[in-house]
Amino acid sequence: MDDGGPVLRDIHLPSAGWWPPAPGWWLLALVIIVLSVAVAWWWRHRARRRLLRSVLREIDAIQAAYADHRDDTRVVEDASRLLRRVARRIDPGVATQTGDRWCAFVHRHARDAAARQALDSLMDVRFRAHPALDVPAVTAALRAWCRAALCTPRARRFRKPAAVRSAATP
Repeated sequence: MDDGGPVLRDIHLPSAGWWPPAPGWWLLALVIIVLSVAVAWWWRHRARRRLLRSVLREIDAIQAAYADHRDDTRVVEDASRLLRRVARRIDPGVATQTGDRWCAFVHRHARDAAARQALDSLMDVRFRAHPALDVPAVTAALRAWCRAALCTPRARRFRKPAAVRSAATP
């Protein structure tokens, strides 16, 4: 069957290797990476907000207890205890301080003068026998202070000491 034409060879298919992948695989990898980053960010954001939500619920509980009992002493004790716990979350060493150093720390995270004044009144009346306190102003200032303090980068990256973490896990 030689008719003088060109000699044709059979179809030659290139070898199909795994690299480089097709554009669809690159797109799928990009989507998986973006989704992974988004889920990790959402999870961390949710964990950070969980502490703030629990603190705000505790402030609501302080307000509800005050509405039931009208006891300024109890509000002062509960609010001071909560303020110290939040401060310990930001800087573990500052929660034990008193006086001017404690006031300076509180003022650093209070955003406005009204909050500073209300929190100063909270610190002033703590050890009085019959404290007179503007409870709505103090709880509003405490709420604003906790929001501002817990949004600092230091509060976000603070972790429990290793001894505490290892003791908590069985």
